[in-house]
Amino acid sequence: MIRLILADDHAVVRKGLQLFIGYEDNLKLVGEASDGEELLQVIQDQEADILLLDLDMPKMNGITAIRKIKELAPDLKIIILSMHPEDLYGKTAYQMGAYGYMIKDEEPKKLIVAINKVAAGEKVFSDSVLNAKKRDKAIRLSQREIEVLKLLSTGKSNKDISEELEISDKTVSTYKLRLLNKIGAKSVVDLVNFSTAYPEILNR
Repeated sequence: MIRLILADDHAVVRKGLQLFIGYEDNLKLVGEASDGEELLQVIQDQEADILLLDLDMPKMNGITAIRKIKELAPDLKIIILSMHPEDLYGKTAYQMGAYGYMIKDEEPKKLIVAINKVAAGEKVFSDSVLNAKKRDKAIRLSQREIEVLKLLSTGKSNKDISEELEISDKTVSTYKLRLLNKIGAKSVVDLVNFSTAYPEILNR
């Protein structure tokens, strides 16, 4: 029997997955969570084999949650469930120790197949993710770029950053654009997720 925990803030999604999981004789849902803090408590209270983890949850995003989950339950295998394409977050999830990445609009049968593969020890990612080199080794940030990234990660605005670093708003925008290009990100949220996944880069 494969024991599952499901973490998603949408009740409709959780209900739908409950139904599909219930049809499978070898799967058992042992816990659910609607936000990151609740998830950490469920993991401590329930023994499970696989966690189905939504990336976009209140109180703690999925990328941050992976790191904490690995500390609490290192043997728990994680499958990411997301509306975001794999080329955006798949590599980060893989490098942080997740076992799979599934898009939410996939056929439910594909998720069931993925669960069984992960339970058997397989990784369920695209070839481009599995064959990729470690991302942080290819990225070189200047000291000023690191400073800007740190401040962006704390939620500071361009104006706040310009005042703290004593540079113009336009210069801050230039550094932000460089960061987006170097990291391959599409938004400030992606930059924050990157800094969460790779704190060692900010400590250089």
